[in-house]
Amino acid sequence: MQIKLLKDIVSSVVGAGTSKIVDLLYGKKNVNEFLIAKNLNLTINQTRNVLYKLADEGLVSFVRKKDRKKGGWYTYFWTLNSGKSLHRFKEKLVRDIGALKSQLTLRKAGRLFYCPNCKIEHNEESSLLNGYSCPECGEVLQLKDNAEDIASLEKQTNKHNSLLAEVNTEIGEIDAQEERVKGRRLRAEAKKKEKERAARKKERERLARKEAREKARKKAARKAKKKNKKKR
Repeated sequence: MQIKLLKDIVSSVVGAGTSKIVDLLYGKKNVNEFLIAKNLNLTINQTRNVLYKLADEGLVSFVRKKDRKKGGWYTYFWTLNSGKSLHRFKEKLVRDIGALKSQLTLRKAGRLFYCPNCKIEHNEESSLLNGYSCPECGEVLQLKDNAEDIASLEKQTNKHNSLLAEVNTEIGEIDAQEERVKGRRLRAEAKKKEKERAARKKERERLARKEAREKARKKAARKAKKKNKKKR
């Protein structure tokens, strides 16, 4: 997986300043949270807050161990999940893109008004019902210029779409790799079962030969016994 993509994902969740966490966790397992905090130059509580947010998105996982040298307090060890977690992150991206598109539609379709004191936006229907006065402070509402907001929303939407395309590509590669691994595992299992069937068949044949020899031995013993009786 591309480290840059992972950093983009982490940045979109917890901010660009913490993307270094990818360098600390990539290709490793169960990294001590105190080591992470030290490298990020954050307190342990700040570090945990960042990691918990990433865990909520399925991007990292942890195990905790009791440190008896420190009075039995738990220490958390973190691992970067760079595989299946992408599916969950993709769902978040799709939701975010949907929300951005809804905001764009709202700002392009109708006029918005805002209160210069309260900084609260109102749609045209609400503004009309309130006589174009702020229902909170009574200040006259002003028509809002949506051009800047529209440009910002379009920029965010394009950025999210680009990230989604990268995630889809990565998911496709991971799924293809998992299919290859699955195929190898199934072939190995089939080969193992075939060997087991051959071994069972061979054992059945061995037992059948043994049984046949035993029957032949008993038959020969009976014949010899009858022959001995006749001689007497």
